Amino acid sequence: IDMLKLDVSKTMRSERIGRKLSKLSEPKKWELSDGNVANVETPFTTRAKELKELYEKLKSEGQSMEERLEVLIGIKYTVNEFDCILTKDIADLIDREADMLDRARCSDTLVGLRRRLSNLFLQFVESPEFNPESGQGTQG
Repeated sequence: IDMLKLDVSKTMRSERIGRKLSKLSEPKKWELSDGNVANVETPFTTRAKELKELYEKLKSEGQSMEERLEVLIGIKYTVNEFDCILTKDIADLIDREADMLDRARCSDTLVGLRRRLSNLFLQFVESPEFNPESGQGTQG
């Protein structure tokens, strides 16, 4: 029973994160003077969408080594735009995973490292300092 609860908890957490990131990356709905509604992509929603896509690629499984390295390089490029402890930690974990992949380590040995990396990157995505849309809440 406890294992089922744990599985449900993990599933619910991922669904909640997915819904939140999707909501942040949706275009803004602005009502026009004639009563119509316009969907507007702002720079903030575009940034949120890019970060959401990177997070989804980071969490995806079954990638080849080249695909995984490409994702890691994209994330490292994104976080290196900022200079703080969180981004340095993410970059260090990316370097560590890339090194392990170059050494042809089994993916089972990378589970903990990948979990830490995805959690730190989620903090990055949810932080208004790096993703201005997350600071504006979910208003539309």
